[in-house]
Amino acid sequence: MPAEGFDADVAIFACSHRAGGNSDAAAALLASGVAQAGATARVLALRDYSVLPCLACRACAAHGQSRCVLAGKDQAEELFAVLMRAPVVLFASPIYFYALPSLCKTWVDRSQRFWEARRKGDPWVLTLRERAAYACFVAGQPTGQKLFDGARLTLKYFLVNFGLALGEPLGLRGLDGRDDLAANAEASRLVLQQGREAGQRALEAAHSA
Repeated sequence: MPAEGFDADVAIFACSHRAGGNSDAAAALLASGVAQAGATARVLALRDYSVLPCLACRACAAHGQSRCVLAGKDQAEELFAVLMRAPVVLFASPIYFYALPSLCKTWVDRSQRFWEARRKGDPWVLTLRERAAYACFVAGQPTGQKLFDGARLTLKYFLVNFGLALGEPLGLRGLDGRDDLAANAEASRLVLQQGREAGQRALEAAHSA
């Protein structure tokens, strides 16, 4: 059974603009790993949701409940609700120019109201239960010492506002062609392993609730 106030499914966010690529394959493998651990997963492709860009209007800083003026005009809050309720969260994302894809970054920027809520000490965000988060980054570039650093830091400080602690991401290099991940047995094994670990964490969270 899920912890009180939380969903049963592990949430897996697929962050690519393109359907059927390597990060989508990674999301599917993560879901398989979660299932192998005995938990259940829900894959959400960000490209299927409408998210408007942040207006940088600072209205959330002044509003009593840190409300966004764009709430109800798109599906950003629907996605945020998943982050607030999932027992464990995973991200499967390609790397574009050493960073997250623009549609994912747009959603990240819309979370400003959660940062403002934490700054102001709003109980509804400060009382969120601490949970685990994972990331699988897929890059076509085979080299680059800091290839995954930008995406890792962005996700880390995005997720902390939801009570989610990002573990060390899995970074996969040199997977550029559409089916490169499927053809790479070792990379596929690592992704499945990450999914299993996430599934185990979800089960542990449910048992400890």
